[in-house]
Amino acid sequence: MFLELSFCFLFAAMAVFAAGLAASKQRLRSVAKPLGAAMALMLVLTAIFDNLMIYAGLFGYGSGTLSGVHLGLAPIEDFFYAACAVFLVPGLWWLLGARSHRKDAS
Repeated sequence: MFLELSFCFLFAAMAVFAAGLAASKQRLRSVAKPLGAAMALMLVLTAIFDNLMIYAGLFGYGSGTLSGVHLGLAPIEDFFYAACAVFLVPGLWWLLGARSHRKDAS
């Protein structure tokens, strides 16, 4: 259940990213390396800190709604939050920035 929902949120975040990229008139090639670096960093940090927090007993998961795929103690679904943030934040930044530039031009 959560895996399917995670894919929906990831698709929406990627759509916002694509719209923001188009609004900013940048090429994907120009942002691919920073995007990849941000994605790698966020996924590594998620792996480290989720595993530590689950190990410490700060939270846990019911097994009925998860896919059963884990990286250490962290379910794979947790990594989608980080991936969504990597796409959503720059997409929104570009969209909101493009809107403010249009207001300044008029």
